[in-house]
Amino acid sequence: MATVVSLGGPLTEAAAATLRNKGVRVVATESYPPKAGAKRLLEQEKPEGVVIRLVEKMDEELMRACGNLKVIAKHGAGCDDIDLAAARKLGIRVLAAVGCNALSVAEHVLTLALALAKDVRHQDIRVRRGEWDKKGYRGFEIHGRRLGLVGFGQIAQAAARIAAAMGMEVCAFDPFMPDSAFGPVARVADLDVLLRQSDFVSLHTPLTHETRGLIGRRELELIGSEGFLINTARGEVIDEAALVEALKNGTIAGAGLDTFATEPPGDANPLWQLGNVIVTPHCGGVTDDARARVSTVTAANVLAYLKGKPVEKRYIVC
Repeated sequence: MATVVSLGGPLTEAAAATLRNKGVRVVATESYPPKAGAKRLLEQEKPEGVVIRLVEKMDEELMRACGNLKVIAKHGAGCDDIDLAAARKLGIRVLAAVGCNALSVAEHVLTLALALAKDVRHQDIRVRRGEWDKKGYRGFEIHGRRLGLVGFGQIAQAAARIAAAMGMEVCAFDPFMPDSAFGPVARVADLDVLLRQSDFVSLHTPLTHETRGLIGRRELELIGSEGFLINTARGEVIDEAALVEALKNGTIAGAGLDTFATEPPGDANPLWQLGNVIVTPHCGGVTDDARARVSTVTAANVLAYLKGKPVEKRYIVC
């Protein structure tokens, strides 16, 4: 009987049942399991498949601990928590549920933008402490404002459609996408131009050597004192220390953050002390709807690969 271990939390019950009904044992850990504990479990279970949910890193040591690992499946799209070079070296297939949570993340982008524009955080605090003073409200309409998307994959494309329906102007920067992908969205060839011209800048790049620290002090200055930064991609795409400084100094107006340089972040993170930031716990893509789609596709892909059946090319990472 084949075994699949879900590192960092369980699959949905329906997805787990899909595997069990085909004779596959399913074992799950808690979120962010310590590496030593994860290694012991993998050595004990000897899984042919591993699903990656919330972990620090699936590295070569953990891959080798499995003994006979054939496939790693990311419960989501971003694979920066999987050592792809090690997987290639060991001949392990890596899959990802690309696009399955795109709509949920895209909606989260607009939720953060609206919350910033309408000053939701402060108004909620004031009402809860008994204040009822509209004179201090400084909300504004996002209709007619410009949303600049850095990266134009499936999430950004979905965000562009929602934003356009709300009356925003939308532009995007992505040197790797063909012109045909942009449709009615204005393509911007220079990142600096997009940063200067956008009211809201939303990040949608994978974490790579080139994108780590992509948004630093200089880029934040380009966004300017009336601009907002939104990140639902990877926290390391932003120089977090530079962001804290920019928010403190009013270099930018505010930020909506769903991801952070270290996850989970520490209690002493200086972002928590800033009033012009709205934060969420990397939950943009884990609505019940998206989680069901991601789990279903992940389970189906793992099962197909273990049974020697084809997996759609869009889900194959390496």
